[in-house]
Amino acid sequence: MATISETAAEPVEVEHEGRGLSLSTFAAFRSKPFTLLWANTITFALSQSIQQFTFAWLALEIGEGGARLWSGFTLGEGAVLGVVVAMLGLPILLFGLSAGILADRLDRRLLLFGSQLAGIAITAAAAVLVAIGSLNVWGVLALAFALGSAVAFGLPVRQAIVPSLVSPERVLNAVTLMNVGAQVAMGGAAVSGAIIHFGGIEAAFAAQAVLLTLGLIALIPLRVPDVRTNLSRRMREDLRDGLSFVAQHAGIRSLMIGLLATSLVIGGAFQALLPKIAADDLGAGPFRASLLFTVMLVGTLATSLLLASLRRLDRAGFYFLMTLVVGGFLNVGLGLAPWYTLAFVIMFFTGWNAGFFTNLNMALVQAHTPNAVMGRVMSIYQICMAGAMPLGALLAGLMADVVGAQEWYAICGVGLLVLGLAMITTQTDLRRMSSAPEPVQA
Repeated sequence: MATISETAAEPVEVEHEGRGLSLSTFAAFRSKPFTLLWANTITFALSQSIQQFTFAWLALEIGEGGARLWSGFTLGEGAVLGVVVAMLGLPILLFGLSAGILADRLDRRLLLFGSQLAGIAITAAAAVLVAIGSLNVWGVLALAFALGSAVAFGLPVRQAIVPSLVSPERVLNAVTLMNVGAQVAMGGAAVSGAIIHFGGIEAAFAAQAVLLTLGLIALIPLRVPDVRTNLSRRMREDLRDGLSFVAQHAGIRSLMIGLLATSLVIGGAFQALLPKIAADDLGAGPFRASLLFTVMLVGTLATSLLLASLRRLDRAGFYFLMTLVVGGFLNVGLGLAPWYTLAFVIMFFTGWNAGFFTNLNMALVQAHTPNAVMGRVMSIYQICMAGAMPLGALLAGLMADVVGAQEWYAICGVGLLVLGLAMITTQTDLRRMSSAPEPVQA
């Protein structure tokens, strides 16, 4: 396999000049493989959004009044929620690097098949176990970890494929359109609330299995470039190359550190506490609680469509860092919100800000990473993006029982605000990064 110096991203020719707003908002769909991957991502993301809300609501039910893990040790409701969310995210931390190495060594399409088949089996089993009433807290934790493992091995592969299906100048467009698809599908949070209301938690798990099965159809005709070059090398050498690239690229290194800190400060709290805040502090049932996530995704979708129209965004790194500052203010506001209606409005603007955050950080990484190490770099990205969430979720659950869910969420918002200001002040290389490699004129 080539060394990092041999695979470093080279300047690329642009299709035509101009860095401003482009009318080609959906240009990446000219690539049939990209369209197939996008269709698969829709079903995957819809299943994911249902999964996250379903597990959170299941944890609230099991943890109501406390749940005994073993004799003499009982967890409070908030702690149960935090532990369940942590188990969903823990596999990314444990297996993320291995998944990235496999994405650069094996057939990426087959890896996607395998992870999705595993997800189908696990969600179907969960539906049966909930229906027959055989799940206790240990069973829920085991299912969360198993399903998180399937996601951990599939997500870096899906993300690593995207830049290889479009031209370098279309990376921002492709990344944004992938996120648009995922964001539309993430409206499944509202769907899951309705499913749980009318059919129970078992119906929500069954719906996930059906969606993942439908997603396999798009993978059948999908063909992706083969980046494998030398499988005789040891996996630790491949891992060293991926880590070395991130460490040597000042902008990407800063971005990864920022994502890891964000994951720890607010990511876990967001996943673990919002359903609890909605239920306990805002008086919302499963459907109204899920609408908070839905209105957030409406805001995210609006931002994503705007970014999809840009061929190139100079100083994209600076705009990414600004999302941390804005997000800090919004999270403090949500933590202090006394009414459901106010929280609903804040969640819309949170989604608007999250659209910039998600699309820009992924585009920055993918646009400046060579395809030969993309799988490994995207696995590092996933670990930084979500690896600290289990710890953050566990801490959030515990602190919710101590100081209150809304109060801890507001504290986390202050932490995010301080992080954003500190990075804007100190991370010059990241501030200057654009959304695409510097072009050369033909």
